Amino acid sequence: MKYYIIAGEASGDLHGSNLMKGLKIADPQARFRVWGGDLMANEGGELVKHYKETAVMGFVEVLKSIRKISANLNLCKNDLLEYNPDILILIDYPGFNFRIAKFAKLNGLKVFYYISPKVWAWKESRVEYLKRDIDRLFIIFPFEIDYFKKQGIEAIYNGNPLLDSIAGHPSIKESIEEFRKRAGLDDKPIIGLLAGSRSMEINYLMPRFIKLEKIFPEYNFVLAGAPSMDLSSYSKFLENTKIKLLFGETYSILRHAKVTVLASGTASLEAALLDAPQVVCYGGNEISYQIAKRLVKIKYASLVNLILDMPLVKELLQHDCTTEKIADEIKYLLNEKHREKLFKKYAKVKEMLGGEGASVKVAASMIEEYNKMREAQRFYLNIDTPLGTLRLTSDNDYLLEVNYVEDTKKRLSNKRDKSDNPNNIQSELPQVILDAKKQFEDYFASKRDSFDIPIKPEGTEFQQKVWSELKKIPYGEVKSYGDIAKIIGSSDASRAVGLACKMNPLLIVIPCHRVLGVNNKLTGFAIGVDKKSFLLNHEKAYEKGDNSLFTNITNNNNDS
Repeated sequence: MKYYIIAGEASGDLHGSNLMKGLKIADPQARFRVWGGDLMANEGGELVKHYKETAVMGFVEVLKSIRKISANLNLCKNDLLEYNPDILILIDYPGFNFRIAKFAKLNGLKVFYYISPKVWAWKESRVEYLKRDIDRLFIIFPFEIDYFKKQGIEAIYNGNPLLDSIAGHPSIKESIEEFRKRAGLDDKPIIGLLAGSRSMEINYLMPRFIKLEKIFPEYNFVLAGAPSMDLSSYSKFLENTKIKLLFGETYSILRHAKVTVLASGTASLEAALLDAPQVVCYGGNEISYQIAKRLVKIKYASLVNLILDMPLVKELLQHDCTTEKIADEIKYLLNEKHREKLFKKYAKVKEMLGGEGASVKVAASMIEEYNKMREAQRFYLNIDTPLGTLRLTSDNDYLLEVNYVEDTKKRLSNKRDKSDNPNNIQSELPQVILDAKKQFEDYFASKRDSFDIPIKPEGTEFQQKVWSELKKIPYGEVKSYGDIAKIIGSSDASRAVGLACKMNPLLIVIPCHRVLGVNNKLTGFAIGVDKKSFLLNHEKAYEKGDNSLFTNITNNNNDS
């Protein structure tokens, strides 16, 4: 299948790449077109835009970048329609992805959201967007299950993909000695610094972080460079310091540092899963902060605290984020007793998130849900015939129903039934219903005497037996209800055969018009004996063999 995946941040690139690995296991023919980063590109994704070109954070920052965002939205919409994927997968990044979700839904695409926007934290009204525009929601935190259930959304939880990212990372097997040698560090203990993945965060936090070096001269300070940033983002802060900047080493730093001071976000949970003592910091544009402070409804900024529903790790936000307060918390965490208590709570976090394999489970679940949706999908097409208007109903693979439309004033659109669930709207009709239309045209033009389209009528076991035998009656010939009853081994079930004919969901395709009652009576036809007479006349059934039907027929309007 074809997948279009949109991730707008480094964490989304990580989770997107792991999801792609899982999708390739579940769907070996998978093809990907992506908005993401190097990790997704390395998994075979055809990269449209790198997240370094799209990431924007903060209310003021968004306003400054409105033209850039608008251009990216237009590019994405046009590219999405051109690629026409089987599934659109959105990964977090709500400001952009909600707009794309609405557009995709209106254009008949299946939309899956992986890693829900934090609607439980702020702007809860966005839940309505999820209900309106998202076909399936895949979540990664256990506390989200009950939250979304209360909101009327049956979200799908298969664990947290960070466990997979960490378990498969090469740093897990590396000793601190090996890391020091590779990073060019001496044997002094390490304090880690993670200043975030956006310029706003870095510019706020780095002036506070660099002052820590003088307070803890007996430690090596190692700064993790964010994948979305380059050297220039940090160099102006690192002049006249001994702080070591390393890119691509976040997990190694978290593993080997005695304490890590980090920006709030995914890194907080990563630190817990790597048993890294942490101080969580946040700061940025004052206007953005004041707006967020009034909108955010959660008790904690750290994912660790949110999962445990308790203030396990220290959170120093905006005005509380001072070098002095950070230093006090570092000193606290260097105490072994405090560290032991922290590690016990970290173990609880890991237990709550479940084991490894979330990405593979999510991928398998996505394909399972796609297949369910595909099977449940219905398409409709009305065709005009000499008999009258027929309404065809199909799924993606089978013709399901052929019905006679009695009141032409109430005919539905030839394209699709707008009254049905909007999830059923598709930009194109499947081949099976188009083939059925052509075969009906040929049938009424006397160019075809049978139908060879795949069908899937719904009925009881007895009805299925009857319909199967009806399909065997040749064009232009007839049998009686008694004949059919004998064939299926129920010679006294003529009346039941007649009822099965009346319940036939596939008019003409399953030719119940070729079955007659006692003394060749035209009975048991749901849309009327005049229509049955018309079809038999069309097939010239009265000319075959010694059945002079229309000499002996007694039209009986009592459909018994």
